[in-house]
Amino acid sequence: MSDTTEFENLSFSAGPLWACLRAGTGRPLLLIHGSLCDARFWRGQLPALAAAGFAALAPSLRAYHPLHLSQHMSWQQDLDDLVALLEQAGGGERFDVIGHSRGGFLAFHLARRAPHLLHRLVLAEPGGYMASHDLRDVKGALPDQAWREDVIAMVERGDSAQAVALFVDSVSRPGSWRFSPADFRQMALDNASTLISQLRDDALPPYQPSEIAELNLPVLLLKGQRSLPRFRQTVDALGEQLSHAQVAEVAGASHAMNLAYPAKFNQLVIDFLQQPASQG
Repeated sequence: MSDTTEFENLSFSAGPLWACLRAGTGRPLLLIHGSLCDARFWRGQLPALAAAGFAALAPSLRAYHPLHLSQHMSWQQDLDDLVALLEQAGGGERFDVIGHSRGGFLAFHLARRAPHLLHRLVLAEPGGYMASHDLRDVKGALPDQAWREDVIAMVERGDSAQAVALFVDSVSRPGSWRFSPADFRQMALDNASTLISQLRDDALPPYQPSEIAELNLPVLLLKGQRSLPRFRQTVDALGEQLSHAQVAEVAGASHAMNLAYPAKFNQLVIDFLQQPASQG
């Protein structure tokens, strides 16, 4: 069984009980993890962000380790939860927000839903795809329904390690799971049960031009040099369409860029968040 002693539980009058990791004091900063992950995904960022003067808050979303409050995955529910968290945890201050993969998709829509609660936004290879992209190309780049059902069946019969390996390799590069560090592997296995509902119920809709036009805050878009084309294409397209966006590449990295190259990732993020307001 995994150790959960490092998590801190936070509760408010609205929203779920949160299991979080926190570090530092100063400007509030929210970090949103992606699929198969939880608050531990950001352990390589929290000390650096705290040292840079941020009060960093990394929650585990409701379906994820260690609380597993729901077996049903819903990005809309996660968005509601995150709005409630920012409203109650910020003390009236705006948050900087960092999101990775599915968490980047949530961060994008959090900025649309509650712009008054956000200061700056970092999207690290956000999940989803562009409405302007040819759907045939999008479907060709994504695992098909048979693959999804195979992964679900593996989890349901207790073969979580194989299911997680297939999923991780599908969003990164072939062989990524085999070479992943032990702490990442444990985190992903702790969250293997979330794949069942995610692959059945939680398809992310495309980014619409009208939604992109709503964002009027500074945005940093990050992509890995060795990431899959579908992630890089989404980052580039959002970078072209967002009015206050910067795009940066993490050299040598693929999808889990903050894990493989934490120093590079942290420096890009901190430099952006500390830019004078006129540069955003």
